[in-house]
Amino acid sequence: MKIGIIGGGIVGSSLYRILSERHEVKVFDASIKTQFPTLIHSLLLKGCDIELASLSLQFYNKYRIKRMDFTSYTLGEVSDDLVSSWREHGVSARETYVDWIGEKAIEAKGGDSLVDIRNLVSVPKEKAKVEISTGEKKATVKANGKDVTEDFDIFVLTAGSWNSNIIDERLPLKPYYCWASLMKGHRRELDKFIVYDYVLGFYSRPAIGIGSPLFIAGDGDIIEMKPPEDGNMRKPEIKDRELVISKIRRRFESRSIYVSGNFCEGTPDMRPLYGRLKDNLYLVGGLNGYGAEVGPGMAMLLEMMIDKGEERKSYILDRFNGIKDFDLGREPHEL
Repeated sequence: MKIGIIGGGIVGSSLYRILSERHEVKVFDASIKTQFPTLIHSLLLKGCDIELASLSLQFYNKYRIKRMDFTSYTLGEVSDDLVSSWREHGVSARETYVDWIGEKAIEAKGGDSLVDIRNLVSVPKEKAKVEISTGEKKATVKANGKDVTEDFDIFVLTAGSWNSNIIDERLPLKPYYCWASLMKGHRRELDKFIVYDYVLGFYSRPAIGIGSPLFIAGDGDIIEMKPPEDGNMRKPEIKDRELVISKIRRRFESRSIYVSGNFCEGTPDMRPLYGRLKDNLYLVGGLNGYGAEVGPGMAMLLEMMIDKGEERKSYILDRFNGIKDFDLGREPHEL
């Protein structure tokens, strides 16, 4: 089978690695979005998302995607049932007092890592601006103005927040801007551990991972906006920037050096979706700011749909039938 993948980010590159084992695959990518060098993969999620993150971990191990494991500390109320579900997926978790934080926390080992995203997305790609127009049963696909519809048996649209710029059909997806700050502080542990602070409302993660004074932190409000079609990444006004940074500084003495962000994509229930849009077009989208956790897992679910006809109802596109508009909620990786 000949498969055209539209979008070479986390999901598109994962799909290429999976599908090219049995099919002829080409990735079209406009090379507009700049990937962060590393992103968090965590099993410390909720419900069926933990299983999806486990699939992603299987993918990383199978394809030898570079990762760095880190111990994490979760501050705030966490139910015993949730901690038990983490343990069932191989996480070693216990409550302990953390001297350098000054509070009790859930210490988790084997549940968190930083994924080398540049390693993940290093697959063959053809640079192209793609346009999709949809008919009743079939989609027409153009790459750099050339109609390539008949060159492939099926296409998979997985361009993330750029999906709405590519296709002429309204989807149950909304793009938004998310950001984080590079911080410098006195606690070198912050470059050695991941912290999920549900008391003050932020996360922190290592910047380098060697005990430097640098770390990355964030968790501001979602800023709904479409990404620019020309790739000129104009930063929006971040109204809660100082509020978030003040929360970080209440916990750890530090200062913000640089703020950077990127575009994400959300769904009505803030969980990812996949499914068949047209006879020749599939969709994977709505990673909701936790793409490194669930992106490869979603690629694995789509491969099972294409090759075996299997569906995971909890993530299927059809659950949003009839929804015309919606407000974005809280990112689901936040407990």
